[in-house]
Amino acid sequence: MSTASQRLLAELAYAHARYFRLYKRRDEKLWARFAISSAFAIFFPSFFMTIGVVFGNTKLDLPSVLVTYLLGFFIAFSIHGAYRGVELLASEVLLARLNRGGWKSGLFFAGVPVLVMLLSFWIFIQLLRLVAEVEVQETPFDSARAAGRFLFFMLMFSLVGTYLSWQSSRRKALKLQATEAQLLRLQAQIEPHFLFNSLAAVQSLIDPSPERAKRMLECFTDYLRASLAILRSESCTLEQELQAAESYLALMQIRMGEDRLSYEIAIAEPLRRLRLPPLLLQPLVENAVTHGLEGKAEGGRVRIAASLQEGLLKLRVEDDGLGLRASQRRARPGNGLALKNIRERLAARHDNAAGLVVTPGESGCVAELSLPVHQPQEEEKLP
Repeated sequence: MSTASQRLLAELAYAHARYFRLYKRRDEKLWARFAISSAFAIFFPSFFMTIGVVFGNTKLDLPSVLVTYLLGFFIAFSIHGAYRGVELLASEVLLARLNRGGWKSGLFFAGVPVLVMLLSFWIFIQLLRLVAEVEVQETPFDSARAAGRFLFFMLMFSLVGTYLSWQSSRRKALKLQATEAQLLRLQAQIEPHFLFNSLAAVQSLIDPSPERAKRMLECFTDYLRASLAILRSESCTLEQELQAAESYLALMQIRMGEDRLSYEIAIAEPLRRLRLPPLLLQPLVENAVTHGLEGKAEGGRVRIAASLQEGLLKLRVEDDGLGLRASQRRARPGNGLALKNIRERLAARHDNAAGLVVTPGESGCVAELSLPVHQPQEEEKLP
């Protein structure tokens, strides 16, 4: 398969993953969303015509087929437009509630298509009678029987769609629980090693360098306080993540020596108030130090930066260490569990809307994390 084909399929997959959820900002390609709506516009008329031929006395001819498909496109894009209107007019809080599910959300997602179908069906019939002077034999508005049959089919499709959406949300929630539990297990495996090494380093400095030992113990205490606060909640602010990361870097700076480790955190204040899942940044910082700089004789520098682009928070951790191709020279070669865990957690929470990319930098390595965030309040001006 060519690169262009793979790119097209990736765009379609991304648009499909976000199609049945409400977002104020849409960064997927417009053609991909239209392609999915067009697929529905073709499927449902084909389904109803097949039902009519197999179980009824419907006779198809070219004009009726064309009109039916035209109606399908009119209804599909009317629903598409209705949902987009809700996205633009509703608040972020309301959209988040609808996306979380529940009976109110199910009623909304089941009721909107039915109401829009009825309205767009009526408008289409009136336009057809007015413009083309075509008399449609039977519509949902001609008799109680026709209306009942139409509403029955629409209600069944809506209920099936709602049930499938509920099942998908349930599977996603279970997957998220599993990945979060895996995170805790991973932390339980990593923390003792780091804790014992840090305490041993403090102990070794008490006699020869008591001031340095005191500073290391203070950084160690700050790191524990920040990390435990993060682990106790389902989400945290970027500021809390940065506190844990900075405490860790300060601690490692004392252990490795200030001449071997320096760091920079270049993140604007408004961005620090954004919320994100806990412990996404910390593993990237630890990887930069452990696998990039500890094994390098002269050490190096870690830089943490962030930006907000089209509703996506871009977190960037960059080091000038050994790089991806020097695993044999690293102090502690990694097994990739931390990065794998981050990707699984992002997929469980945000599907394809979030991701982690690790690439070689000019020297060292660059890890860039992308995930959707709620827009800050209007008074908060972001860079």
